[in-house]
Amino acid sequence: MTKQRREWLIEATELTLLIVVVGLNIWWMVYRYGGETYYVQAGKTLNSYDVSLPTGVKSTGHTYLGLGINRHGAKRQIKFKTDAVAPAPFSKSKLVKVTVNTHFGVTNYEPVKNTKHLPVSVRNQLVS
Repeated sequence: MTKQRREWLIEATELTLLIVVVGLNIWWMVYRYGGETYYVQAGKTLNSYDVSLPTGVKSTGHTYLGLGINRHGAKRQIKFKTDAVAPAPFSKSKLVKVTVNTHFGVTNYEPVKNTKHLPVSVRNQLVS
């Protein structure tokens, strides 16, 4: 085998491995963190628990249960916990965008800041 062919084979192998690693990484992110988005109106907290913030300070996390509506208008009961990123309680009528993964449950949540960008079905049912 010539030196030029050997170098080409090494480069082709490296490129193939890079493509495989990037593809697996994308697949894992979608599998682990992807899911259906629901909009939940935060109601009364079910319970509270201690949360350690990244700074080492203790705080209180909260568990919520509410009726979620996706962009198609399908409804589902959703239970989610706040975490160290945003442990503060939501106000009673606060709208929260929640991502529900079929394998791992709720993987993300964030308060909705602007209701103008909500899907029409959600806006008609949740926003008064």
